[in-house]
Amino acid sequence: MKRYSKFAAVSVMFVLALSICASASSNDNFSGPLQGASGNVSGSFTFNSSNDSFSNVKLSFTGSTFGNVNASDSNGGPGSCKNGVCEFVWETQVGSDTIWDVILVTLSTGQFQDAGTISNYKNNGGFNYMSTPEGGSALAYLFMSALAVFGAIALSGRNRRTVKCS
Repeated sequence: MKRYSKFAAVSVMFVLALSICASASSNDNFSGPLQGASGNVSGSFTFNSSNDSFSNVKLSFTGSTFGNVNASDSNGGPGSCKNGVCEFVWETQVGSDTIWDVILVTLSTGQFQDAGTISNYKNNGGFNYMSTPEGGSALAYLFMSALAVFGAIALSGRNRRTVKCS
C-alpha cells in the first residue's frame, strides 16, 4: 500500500509541474477581413501569464487598399492588468501607414480580443477579432486527463490482481 501512495504522490507532483509549464504562456493568432477597406489582416502574439507580458506581436495586412504591410514588435512589453483582464496597446508607423493595435486577454479563460486600425492619408481599415473559448482552460484539461489516465492505471492493476490462474 505504501508503494502505491508514493506513486500517487509522485504522479500528482508530475501533473502539477506539467500544468504550471503548460499555462505559463500562450501563442495566439488570428486572421480575417479588414472592415472599411479591401483586404485581409492576420496577426499573432505571445502572452506570458507568469509576468503578464506580451511579446512577438505581429500584424500583416494584404489586399488592394494597403498592398502588403507587415508590422512587428518582438519585444512587446508588460500588460496593464485589472479585474482579470490584461491589455496591451501598440502603435507603429510602416511607411506612410499608421497601425494601432489593442490586445485584451481574459486571464481566467485565456480568451483574447485583438482590435485595431491601419490608416494612411486617404484610406482607413479596421479589424476586431475575438477568440472563441474551447470549453475550459488548459490547466483544467490537464487535470481531467491525468485523472482519467491514473484511474485507468489503477483499474488495470486491480483487474490483474483479482484474476486467478489454475
